[in-house]
Amino acid sequence: MGNKDESIDAFDGELSEDSFFDHTLRVPIQEEIHARLIPPLQAPLRARRIVFLVGRQADQMAYVSAQLHGWCGEVGIEPPDKNWRQFSFSNERYDVTWEAHTEFVTLTWYAPINDKSARPKGIGLEVLKQFPIITAARIDVVERKEISPSALLGFEPKSLCLSRVGVGNAQIGTDFQTDENGFTRFEIAIHQLSSIKTGILVRRLLEIDTYRTMALVGLADARIQSRIVGGLETELSALNEEIGCVSSIEDSKRIMGMLHSLSVRAGQSLDATAYRFAASQAYGDVLQIRLDRIEEEQSEKHTTITRYLSNRVDPALATCRATEKRQRSLNNKIARSIQLLDARINVDMQSQSREVLSSISETAKSQYKLQSTVEGLSTIAISYYSLGILGYVLAGFADYLPVSKTMMLGLLAPFVLLASWFGIQAIKNRHKAD
Repeated sequence: MGNKDESIDAFDGELSEDSFFDHTLRVPIQEEIHARLIPPLQAPLRARRIVFLVGRQADQMAYVSAQLHGWCGEVGIEPPDKNWRQFSFSNERYDVTWEAHTEFVTLTWYAPINDKSARPKGIGLEVLKQFPIITAARIDVVERKEISPSALLGFEPKSLCLSRVGVGNAQIGTDFQTDENGFTRFEIAIHQLSSIKTGILVRRLLEIDTYRTMALVGLADARIQSRIVGGLETELSALNEEIGCVSSIEDSKRIMGMLHSLSVRAGQSLDATAYRFAASQAYGDVLQIRLDRIEEEQSEKHTTITRYLSNRVDPALATCRATEKRQRSLNNKIARSIQLLDARINVDMQSQSREVLSSISETAKSQYKLQSTVEGLSTIAISYYSLGILGYVLAGFADYLPVSKTMMLGLLAPFVLLASWFGIQAIKNRHKAD
């Protein structure tokens, strides 16, 4: 028993916290869950949001953060930390929330239902005045079963969206038209809806307006690039016809230069819209999620926000996807044309090389034949002159020769020919060795 108690005591207590360490991403991951908290809201109220398109450059968002910190110091508000994603504060009249996203900043404020100010002071709007407004929304929340007929009269009937949400405990309406202050107007009538669910519903409608706008930013680029790509496709078709009729390496090199220029412009077109199209698709996905979450119940007389936006945003996103597909297809076609022309140039160069080698071979054969002829003539000439010299030598010894000089030259002629031939071959071999 004593040994057992001692073994239990060995596990008693805790290890020091210094014995462990956290992953570098633990805190950021934990903070991300709480990065964009939704405030509970009580009707009646008016919520407004303005979205400023700041840009995706890091220095732009850093500039906004620096300006916000400076403004907070001027008005006596505790500034956010340097890595803020959401920043909230309240003053005498408004509850204000700033949110920083990849390329835009939203400024949302909640006020009494009768608040008329569309650009109020004291919430920091002046910090963002140098950036363009991409969208703005106004949501009026009232406590009643249905939106009042007078409120509905302010909407455009042709684009009016009216539906029930929250298991029938709320009704929402909008026409996605902008009012005299440039705000898209929403109306919400809530009945027996908690403050938490009211806050969630308002937040989702604000996000729907934000993301439906951001999803459509890429449509203008798609239309511009569609015309550019069309022109490049026409140029490529003309060059492909020339490739089929090319007759010289010079023409091939000229067309190759034009193809490379076309490839650069096609690549620039793709690079110019790569981020924008990817962002539009991402915003479209987020928009669809937000639309699914409000769980609309369609009325008999009016369409829903989900159906209305889907009929307009989905074709725009399809246009972006189609344009990007054309851009990538064009780049692939240009690459194939370059490969085809490069193969044609290689074949032509190989053909020219074979012709040059054949010409060199024929020249070498002719030179060999000429060299053989020269060697034969040289042998005869050297032998002739050698026999002439021997004739003079033998003439001095004519009285002592056993045969006549002519007979002696005739006997020596074959030996002189052989000696001349071997001498020429020896000289030629010595030159080859050198």
